[in-house]
Amino acid sequence: MNHAPIQGQESEREPERDIFIGSPSQTINFPTFVITGVIVLVAGISPAIWKVFLSDIIAKNYFVNSLFTIAIIAILYSIWNFLKVHCHQYRITTERLIESYGVLNRVSDELELYRVKDIAFSQPLHLRLFKLGNIILDTSDKSTPIVVLIAIPDGRSISDLIRKRVDIMRSIKGVREFD
Repeated sequence: MNHAPIQGQESEREPERDIFIGSPSQTINFPTFVITGVIVLVAGISPAIWKVFLSDIIAKNYFVNSLFTIAIIAILYSIWNFLKVHCHQYRITTERLIESYGVLNRVSDELELYRVKDIAFSQPLHLRLFKLGNIILDTSDKSTPIVVLIAIPDGRSISDLIRKRVDIMRSIKGVREFD
């Protein structure tokens, strides 16, 4: 028994395919990396400087050990931030946005594109210098009403791509937005 497709449905939908896979730029960690570099530099130079000023061996060792401890903590913090950004991925398919994140435990959030109500693009100065931008999606999804794609390269064209796919998915699903 053959059934004709219902009006608005396609007889053969195209298979879901990836149209963008990316992650935030490490540029968002720039301040952390600079501060860590300064701390490591100070910890590396300070023993030679303080050797002249501190004659007490115990005070000198305590001070140098404290600086090295702070430097190691700063390095570990920078490595953690690097890994958090490195393990964060955005995948936009023809039907969904899938955001995966987490260094030790992975979490994946999915958003059907037809649920996107509004798209905004912001480009603060620190991101604009590196040709990056944030894409802000206002959605009708209860679990993720606002989705922000952070520090995306060529964010304006990705934003336009999302808008086109949202329109296509809404027409396929027969969804209209009402306020």
